[in-house]
Amino acid sequence: MDNNVSKNTFSHKFFKLGFPDDKPTISVKQLLKYNLLKTLNLYRQKSNIGIELEFISIALDRKIILLQFPYRPLSSKAKPNSILSELQSAPVVYRCAIAFPLAQHCQLSPQMIAESLVDFLSLSATNSAPKAYLRLAIRAVYPGWIDFHLSDRYLAIWLEQSLIFLEEKLTLTSTSDRAWPKNNQDLFPLQYVHARCCSLLRLGAREKLIVLKDGNFLDLVGHLAESKPIIWLDQSENFWLTHEAEYCLLRQLLTVVDSFASESENWIKLAVNLSEAILTFEAECPIVGFVTQKTPNKAIARLGLIALVQYWLQKLLSEKIGVEALTEL
Repeated sequence: MDNNVSKNTFSHKFFKLGFPDDKPTISVKQLLKYNLLKTLNLYRQKSNIGIELEFISIALDRKIILLQFPYRPLSSKAKPNSILSELQSAPVVYRCAIAFPLAQHCQLSPQMIAESLVDFLSLSATNSAPKAYLRLAIRAVYPGWIDFHLSDRYLAIWLEQSLIFLEEKLTLTSTSDRAWPKNNQDLFPLQYVHARCCSLLRLGAREKLIVLKDGNFLDLVGHLAESKPIIWLDQSENFWLTHEAEYCLLRQLLTVVDSFASESENWIKLAVNLSEAILTFEAECPIVGFVTQKTPNKAIARLGLIALVQYWLQKLLSEKIGVEALTEL
């Protein structure tokens, strides 16, 4: 995918996140931590801050969160302008609170540190153009948060890189030797949702919208054939997935990917949230029928999103929760 800046990209202070070869990951949180840690080390040296880099690294694990609701910017010292409205339209926002622990070691307020960090981060953004990168608009928000806004354009790039990432993953080993849940919680609804995802992908294949490598979904691999790539943007560089149910599902998917990178312990809760989001998505965002006839690429993009959800839900069920990921009912 061409990474040239489009008309929908924020004309604001920004931070680039490349996909490093030495740390293969598609977790935006991990990419943020990896890049922030390098930049904060330079900031720490330049500002003579007496704080260990290891402390900053541990703090970043806890101080970066993905906002799980439609973004509404809080009041800040910035004057209202068109840039704020552009920022408000970003469907995905990561919030970092690293300025607060740094403030404990400086004679400055968290807000002043956040504003200084935003300037430093934007100046340190690489001018080179890596093969693939995410470009996030950044701003300081009172009382000291730093918000990273991921626009539609770069969500499309993340989705494309996610499918590439799945092509490089190994198949899943059998779940027969795994520890089964010790609680009595009914997990069939989660298994049902996974089976439903498989059914929708088979439907997409029958409608000739996508091509599946293998329709049995028994192995944990990327099931979409490379011969028919997903088109995430239309001819005007606009994102196909703009329904709020699509954004909610994307945020849940990002959360799951981030959790695998940081080894979360709330696996069942993550699976429940992802399952609820996919059911809402299915109810509000049709794949066949009118949408297929009028905008087939939108239907294909929705199937691409379902393919990613199916992979990560299967990974949750099989690797973390310890139940069979049913492929049909």
